[in-house]
Amino acid sequence: MTVDARFTLPQGAPLHRLRMTLDRGRLPAGWTASGRDAVTGTLPAGRALTGHWTVTVGEDQPGGAFDVPVWVEYANPAGGDAPPVHVEQVLRVSVPLHGTVHVSDQPFVAESNGWGPVERDRSNGETGTHDGGPLTVAGTVYAKGLGANADSRVDIDVQGVCTRFDAQVGVDDEAGGQGSVTFTVLGDGRQLAASDVVRGGSPAVPLTADLTGVHTLSLVVGDGGDGKNFDHGDWGDARLTCGGEVD
Repeated sequence: MTVDARFTLPQGAPLHRLRMTLDRGRLPAGWTASGRDAVTGTLPAGRALTGHWTVTVGEDQPGGAFDVPVWVEYANPAGGDAPPVHVEQVLRVSVPLHGTVHVSDQPFVAESNGWGPVERDRSNGETGTHDGGPLTVAGTVYAKGLGANADSRVDIDVQGVCTRFDAQVGVDDEAGGQGSVTFTVLGDGRQLAASDVVRGGSPAVPLTADLTGVHTLSLVVGDGGDGKNFDHGDWGDARLTCGGEVD
């Protein structure tokens, strides 16, 4: 894909000795970039410095939204031995989702949760980040998935290229056999699949939804009608089946 960047000086005194670079060392693993740095001796007000690079995505990359860092340095207007000024911009690029994609590896467009943050590849735990344990429902451990607490909702951009959602859903064992939750899958606000009330200590329930044509996938955990205490709902092995070009 082509990555373009633009640095503009809207007003003020000219800047000198500018260099714009795509930070190859901070690209996702397996990515490469070609193209030369953009360099100019002087940038007067009202002018822009532009950069263009070709970025190649790693073969095993499942797709999604990724950050590409670009930075500009220029001579410090203070002069003398003052260090150069460093300005960084992180560009978000979208790679079409393809193959089997784990939901926990994708960025959240929006997130709400009834107790602390929604956790990736671990249970909800407490109110801190990354404080949960392995996702575990009735003794079965899931290496991938989301750990939430009612009432919870996560929105994910699936680009209109995914055809199926699958997960094993249930109350995490850390709730000690307590808790009761419901799981609902929405596509662009429309209900695609829903579970009955799932109670603590019960085996996980398979949940599948057809995502054909869906752009925003929403995963919702409800409180089962009796409040949110102990309602640690796991989306075990939550994954997407995707392919094709971005719609």
